[in-house]
Order: sequence, then structure tokens, then C-alpha cells
Amino acid sequence: MKEIIVDILTYIKTNLSDELTIEEVAGHFGYSKYHFSREFKRLTGFSAADYLSSIKIERAKQELLKQNFSVTDSSFDAGFSSLGTFSTTFAKKTGLSPREYKKQVESLYGITKEYERKYPCTLHYYSEEKNTEKNNQLSLTIHYPENYESSITFAGLFRSPIPNHKPIVGTALTQTNRHTFTHIPDGDYYLLVCSIEKTMNPLRYFVLNECLRGKVEEVLHFPSSEHSHVEVHLRPPLPEDPPILINLPKLLADSFPFRNL
Repeated sequence: MKEIIVDILTYIKTNLSDELTIEEVAGHFGYSKYHFSREFKRLTGFSAADYLSSIKIERAKQELLKQNFSVTDSSFDAGFSSLGTFSTTFAKKTGLSPREYKKQVESLYGITKEYERKYPCTLHYYSEEKNTEKNNQLSLTIHYPENYESSITFAGLFRSPIPNHKPIVGTALTQTNRHTFTHIPDGDYYLLVCSIEKTMNPLRYFVLNECLRGKVEEVLHFPSSEHSHVEVHLRPPLPEDPPILINLPKLLADSFPFRNL
């Protein structure tokens, strides 16, 4: 399967509107569902079911941002047969219901641009209350392609190689390529980074399929003496990359003191 994994990922992305199932994908490529699922996770690091669900939500996000697309239209176009399942999955992965997401795009975009303008610094995010008793640290240096102008760069430690949930620890960078994560909870994490290029197009802040991204290939273990500093080189997206589903503007709005903006 290793030789055709890119073909499999591409097939999934291009056949969502047919209410695609893992069993159907496996059969299309001549595998049983069990063997396909096992090998898929071994090769990619994430399950086929989680990938399919995440790709559907990424497609739905794109459709929701079209003015003439309703929540119902978006759900069926993304391959969901149940509006209830769509709404529940969407909220779980983005932090907002589909209707809230569509309604709040303009205000969240404004908050993000204001953050870029007023906060030229490094901010820290914790999905849970910061545990100051934990001394786990990790310093990060991000390398950008030549002549690339970053608007805002997000980096975080995730429990899954698919960034479809809030990071355990995260940061938003505007005028620096360095950051040190502190008070990291004990556990195993994936370090993922994505950057939005300077743009006046608000949609680029919500649908992140074209943004630069990078990661640390191996799982990071804390506490650990193996990793005190890592470097990530950002690159354009590849066909085999999983979707970036976290609602980054919403994460900023919820996590930092914007009430006075």
C-alpha cells in the first residue's frame, strides 16, 4: 500500500460527495476493510476514519464560506447523509456549529487582523489550566521559504497528527520565528506548524488547505531529555497532508484578552 498511499488520499478527497465509506475505499483499491485500515494508520499515523471525517469537514468549511451555500447544502456536498451528524462533527472539530461558523467569519477575521496589528509578540495558549508544577519545555525555531511574508504563524503540540482539535499547548507568532513552549503536560505529542501568508483575503484565515506547514516527524515525549530544541522548515502543502481543521481565529478570540479591542 505504501506505493499508492498518495493515490488513496487523492481518491478520498475527490469522491466525498458520493457518501464515501472506508469499506468502499478499501474495496476500490482491492483490500479488505480490516487490512486497509491497519495499513493506512501504519503508513500515515492516523486512522482512515478520522482522515475521511476530517476531509469532509474541510470541504464543508469551504462550502459554508460561499454566500449562496446553506448549512444543509454544505453538509450534503461534503458527503454527510445526516445533518445532525454533520453539525455534531463540525462543532467537535472547529469549536463552532456550522451556523455559528458561517455567521462569525467577519468578526473573527477582524479580531485576527487586530491581533496582528496590536500584538507583535509571542502569545502562549493552554487547552487546560496551566500547570506551573510541570517544568517540561521545548524551544522551537521556524524556517520560512525565501521571500515569504508571514501574516501569522500558529504552532502547537497535538495529541493526533491531524490538527482537528485544539492544541494542548500552542502559540501565535507575528514578528518572530522563535518560541519556547513551557509547562508542557506530561504525554506524547505531535508538533505541527502552519503559517498564513500576508493577505487581505479573509477566507485564507479559515480554510487552511493552501497555507505553508511543517512538523516534527517523530512523536515528542514529555518528560524527556531527548528534545530541548527543534527546528521546523515550512513548505507548501502536499497531497498526502491531512487537513488543518482547527479554527485559528476562534482560538485567538477565545484564548486571549481581546475584549478591549
